[in-house]
Amino acid sequence: GQLDTTCRAFVGETVVLPCTTSPPGELILSKSMLYWQIGMKIVHFFQNGQDSLEAQDKHFLGRTSLFLDQMKHGNLSLKISNVQLLDNAEYTCIYKQTEDHHTQKSKIILSVSGKN
Repeated sequence: GQLDTTCRAFVGETVVLPCTTSPPGELILSKSMLYWQIGMKIVHFFQNGQDSLEAQDKHFLGRTSLFLDQMKHGNLSLKISNVQLLDNAEYTCIYKQTEDHHTQKSKIILSVSGKN
């Protein structure tokens, strides 16, 4: 498959983990599901046109956001603010459309360094 993308950030920074659908096109957000996960942990979940964060891992509470205005154009990137050392992990971006069973997955590695 594709090579994994690696993002780097320092503690306390804001980082954007990139994810886009292919082929790009208008997405119907009311019929879309987007999971950002670390293993089975939910970092961010979006469904039926809105964030759905009941199951979000508490470590990420209040620190994640999507680019809601750009999502319908295929930008599924995740913004994480106030990056922590514990955020150092391999993230999976999983996009599904409700009608078809086609799933797109990509992996992004976040490498976090302490401040010098």
